[in-house]
Amino acid sequence: MKLSRTLLPAALAGALLLTGCSAGGSPTKDEAGADCVAPGAASEAVKVTGSTGVDLKLDAKTPLKTTEFERSVLTEGEGGVVKEGDAISVSMTTFNGTTGDEMDQLPESPVPFEKDKLVSWAYEGIRCAVPGQQIALIAPYAEMFQTTDPEQTGYEGMTKDTPIVIVMEFGEISEVPKEPGTLAPDELLKKAEGKAQEAPAGFPTVKLDKDGAPTITMPEGEKAPAELEVATLIEGDGETVEPGDRVYVNYRGVIWRTGEEFDSSWKRGEAAAFKTNEVIPGFTKALEGQKVGSQVISVVPPKDGYGDNLESQLKMSNPDFDVKNDDTLVFVLDIVGTVHAE
Repeated sequence: MKLSRTLLPAALAGALLLTGCSAGGSPTKDEAGADCVAPGAASEAVKVTGSTGVDLKLDAKTPLKTTEFERSVLTEGEGGVVKEGDAISVSMTTFNGTTGDEMDQLPESPVPFEKDKLVSWAYEGIRCAVPGQQIALIAPYAEMFQTTDPEQTGYEGMTKDTPIVIVMEFGEISEVPKEPGTLAPDELLKKAEGKAQEAPAGFPTVKLDKDGAPTITMPEGEKAPAELEVATLIEGDGETVEPGDRVYVNYRGVIWRTGEEFDSSWKRGEAAAFKTNEVIPGFTKALEGQKVGSQVISVVPPKDGYGDNLESQLKMSNPDFDVKNDDTLVFVLDIVGTVHAE
């Protein structure tokens, strides 16, 4: 579940001059002076237990019904309201408002608050945020998934009448970190190049075609490891990938249990580009500290991947794909370029 439109997010005195406060202390207007989204029967019915983005549980009588955004404050915060151009830490859990089933748990991460870069529901949830606040936002199906058919979302029990319950908890407000630059296609390596390394015993075997695309074969009779395992197959001699870098990667991902491919930049014909802090932990840990030109294999158990949301994530583009939430993923990654964060 992404907050941004693209790939995966004050001075107290000044803020108080621009925002009104309710009796409980929550802002009634955003930094620009516009009214916050009003609460409604659905959002007021939301009660939760647990930690947002980790193990939050919904305690509300379902189904919840709404045809427009509703926003209720579950826990008051303190300080100034977020301003355009700030970054604010957000943890989030989403639920099916008809069944009450959990959809996603997203741990805390900084989100740039820029209206033209946020999807509508994220903007409406965040624009009246203050640090320490926890809110329940109810969004109609169309606001969350636009024109996507329910069966294509990867979530069970979805219809076009299903509202989405989005619980957000807000942390520190800070300056937006400067974005790393970009590289043109002709500045990237075509594939990994360097000194070949032998993978440790028990790792899948990798064979490369003439263009460098990998074929991945699981070791016969071996169970998937319970912990993240990373090995360097080719050691490059380029720049070292550092935390927060924009990194360019050619990769292929398969399921350990079946060997079936679920994603491949090789098939798309271009390297994927992302920041190292925007991806699953199994990707981040495989990339940071490696050198451009390296090829890395990462064996990713659910806790270092998509957790209990693996099935819904991989079925979003292919509802018939054979995947289970306890499946282990295997990635082979060629690091073909990086740009350091400033």
